[in-house]
Amino acid sequence: MTKFFVTLAALGSLAACSRVPKLRPRLILQGEEVGDEFWLTAPCVAVVKITSANLQGPREPFFQGAPKTLQLVKFVANVENVIKGDLPGKEIAFFFFAKADQNPTYYLDPGKRYIVSLRNEGGVWRSFADATQLKIWVRSGSHNQKDLPLELGPEATIAYIQLTPGADCDLHDFGMALGWPRYGDPRYVNQRLKELELSPNRELRDSACLETATMFWHRPKCLEQVLDSPDARDRRAAAKDLKEDGANLSARLRINPSSLFSKHCTDYMTQMFEVYAEDVRPEVRKAACGYLRSFAPQQADEHCK
Repeated sequence: MTKFFVTLAALGSLAACSRVPKLRPRLILQGEEVGDEFWLTAPCVAVVKITSANLQGPREPFFQGAPKTLQLVKFVANVENVIKGDLPGKEIAFFFFAKADQNPTYYLDPGKRYIVSLRNEGGVWRSFADATQLKIWVRSGSHNQKDLPLELGPEATIAYIQLTPGADCDLHDFGMALGWPRYGDPRYVNQRLKELELSPNRELRDSACLETATMFWHRPKCLEQVLDSPDARDRRAAAKDLKEDGANLSARLRINPSSLFSKHCTDYMTQMFEVYAEDVRPEVRKAACGYLRSFAPQQADEHCK
């Protein structure tokens, strides 16, 4: 649990020789639910690649008389993309109070890319909160700032970064790590996955298709192409998905559709029905289109031709 601090303990003597800023923690403890929207209210949200992490001074108590569990850490990072706000340059130093007895520690590892939220306090950059912080590991490589869909807002921009391979992206690792992004509505997530399903890289193409089926409990047309994948596990997964009867799903879509949707999707019911309207199973398409014709006729015209 505290291995990061053990690893960096040798740097304590160096930190003692440097000037440690007088900062007060803004604590959000493990289990305190603030909602994902909270992190996007930060003055700045950015993609950074951590270059170093150094302990700053001794540990401090959570409150007077409590165990000394708060450790100030100084992160130095290269700023690769700005999603919201403004940063002064391509390199930034920012501070974070880690809570050593909290698991996870929300520590940022040197050499890795993350999406973080930051604020400025007295001319010093800080994580937007302490003990807990926004920590989205970016496995998709680096992205050109001008390619980001900033006009769609921070949520879609984060989904784009997480679901779009950039420069120096390891496509194998990226494909294996595909999953629902921290932000992004179902329509946009589905759109990004469809782009991956057209990738010239066969492994990534198949991974994206299978992940679409898993995330949405959906049977997209691309599964038929995965049936001839060179990977036997992918072939078996696609065959199993395509054999599943859609009668139970279509009944649930008609009776209680929200029971099918993850917490990411319950506020986007119409968008989810748009996804199901593209399902390969006729009974699922029929149930989805029935909803759209009743409650979203414009979307029905687009998806239920």
